[in-house]
Amino acid sequence: MQLIETTRPQMLRAVAGTAVRVLPRPSVNGASADELTGIRVQVVGNDVLARHGVVSALADEPGMVVVGNHRPGPGVFATLGSRHPDVVLLHGLTEPDAAAVLAAIRRTGRVIRVLSIGVRDGDQAPDVDGCVCGSLSACATPEEVVAAVRVAAAGYALRPADELGQVIAMDGRETAQRAGLSDRECDVLALVAQGMSNAEIATDLTVSEHTVKSHMQNLLSKLGLRNRIHAVIYAFETGLAH
Repeated sequence: MQLIETTRPQMLRAVAGTAVRVLPRPSVNGASADELTGIRVQVVGNDVLARHGVVSALADEPGMVVVGNHRPGPGVFATLGSRHPDVVLLHGLTEPDAAAVLAAIRRTGRVIRVLSIGVRDGDQAPDVDGCVCGSLSACATPEEVVAAVRVAAAGYALRPADELGQVIAMDGRETAQRAGLSDRECDVLALVAQGMSNAEIATDLTVSEHTVKSHMQNLLSKLGLRNRIHAVIYAFETGLAH
């Protein structure tokens, strides 16, 4: 699982399918009561058995406390106002129910992260304020749910693995373009980072080797880099290559 921090909201762009890498269980040695109940979690869903399964997964986890276990309705709103959860888990909610919870969260004026479990395509409420940190499959394991709560509470979000490479490449390309690189110069830089020679890049891009050399000289100049090795380092640091 790879952590990539962004600005709004901070995101964890990761996971294989809907799976989450299980994080190490925190040690309880020397921890205060406040530290052991540092992440306050509220669980909301229509399926009582499913909710209790989620609560059981979280109940004995060091550093977490379940402050609410509700069906959608008034109990959810009362807990939001009185128990101040850090993370709200929505289990299998339809769009109207999820939207009502998100609206109530916005009214609190607090930063509350939201995770959904087992939401059908098209049923997830819109993430108006950037508080929704992602969705887990209904088949997620207890360990994955715990890990997801921890990364959500830390201010990150989940993103499916099939989007990861596209997102990283897009962010790296945007960074390079802000530095003045053209689309073709970005293409050349990405291929250089893959270890390709000028001749191989020329074949891949269907241009002459002389053109590739010109692009290489231009991008080094624009980025203030001394040589090809520094260009490769830049590509990996910005996410253009991974």
